[in-house]
Amino acid sequence: MPSTECDKLSMACDLPFLGPRQTMELQEFSRKPKRSSSHTLGELLQHVGNSTVEPSQQVLDVHEPGFHPAASMPFVLSFHNLTYSVKVRRKVLPACFSRSGNNSPDNGNLIEHKSRMKVLLNDISGEAREGEIMAVLGASGSGKSTLIDALADRIARESLKGTVTLNGEVLESKLLKVISAYVMQDDLLFPMLTVEETFMFSAEFRLPRTMSRSRKKARVQALIDQLGLRSAAKTVIGDEGHRGVSGGERRRVSIGTDIIHDPILLFLDEPTSGLDSTSAYMVVKVLQRIAQSGSIVILSIHQPSYRILSLLDRLIILSHGQTVFSGAPGILPQFFAEFGNPIPVNEDKTEFALDYIRELESTPGGTKNLVDFNKTWQKRNPLSRSSTGPKLSLKDAISASISMGKLVSGATWTHLLPKYANPFWKEMVVIANRSITNSRRAPELFGARFGAVLVTGISPPSSGGLTIHLKVFKKD
Repeated sequence: MPSTECDKLSMACDLPFLGPRQTMELQEFSRKPKRSSSHTLGELLQHVGNSTVEPSQQVLDVHEPGFHPAASMPFVLSFHNLTYSVKVRRKVLPACFSRSGNNSPDNGNLIEHKSRMKVLLNDISGEAREGEIMAVLGASGSGKSTLIDALADRIARESLKGTVTLNGEVLESKLLKVISAYVMQDDLLFPMLTVEETFMFSAEFRLPRTMSRSRKKARVQALIDQLGLRSAAKTVIGDEGHRGVSGGERRRVSIGTDIIHDPILLFLDEPTSGLDSTSAYMVVKVLQRIAQSGSIVILSIHQPSYRILSLLDRLIILSHGQTVFSGAPGILPQFFAEFGNPIPVNEDKTEFALDYIRELESTPGGTKNLVDFNKTWQKRNPLSRSSTGPKLSLKDAISASISMGKLVSGATWTHLLPKYANPFWKEMVVIANRSITNSRRAPELFGARFGAVLVTGISPPSSGGLTIHLKVFKKD
């Protein structure tokens, strides 16, 4: 194959064992990104404090992935000393189950509830930068999802200790909701809608009605190319009874519905869960492209393969809510070598680290020594931490992001933010249209639901059925 063709299909050349469809999907990743429309904030940031200014809408050029303005890494999300505890209640058995045998209720031997505080996050610090993927690793129950929720402002701030800032400024909840997206672990999609229709309904719902339909369509088409879903654009999502897209494509569609507004911050809870190795790799490859387009991507992942690890820029490994490692994947061998337990040659780095941490958790001392060593090691090795802070204020960074073609719908500025992108009636119309479109393509489901409603409506109450049950709510 000529070198030019190999460069064009670099991903396919690196993975010769992929099937035709997967190879075609990977080819789509190497395409040059199309133009993306930007909305609001650009004009409004020039008139901060003037609530009468109307935002202008314009189409701006998008630079190649990885390109940044003069100030490198304009966005830096920092979090310091995050601590989160919850109250756990346990029941104390009544005295009738005790050895004393004193069962009299007069003695107060009833069930008692005793509570204790359980620490889910304990002094977690770190930072994530634009253009990079930060992955949170750990076993089940280590606090991965809790940390993602804390960063995404899905935990009440009064119960979360510590600070989360973007370019040194604490984000207000309204602004964070506009410039961020959160992708849950489960795929909640309508099975009888095509990929293109799913994105279009999401655009109608999440993008403001002041944005023309043609621009929304252009945004959908650009998103399809960005996610590598061009070959599946006209395919229905599918479910158990209807053939549709593959598992990896379904996960990318779920991601697409949440990033239709091209957010600056993207949080994902185990996006590779339930996928095979190749599909998981392609999902993370898509996330890398999203990060390189000017976003901060933070995800939780159980155990990445060596190929996925090559796409990650920063790792935070947790154990029972504590940090046991924080830094670039490439320094894992040095870290464990200095700890006194070097990673064997040709051994998967993350697999070894997670297995070793699990072994420590089963010992009486737990991971305390590793946690303490990580704190000391971070101080001795400044290269494992961020060497420079953000060079732009949050306001200037958002302006620079929009100049690169980012679409931040509805984002004006802190006190100018609309609560919703569309009015209530517009949202109801979109939801109704989506539900009708999905139902009419599954006549058996529509018939079953219609029949159940019809039978319930015309059936008279039985003598011993509904009437008796209603008497329960009747007062004496």
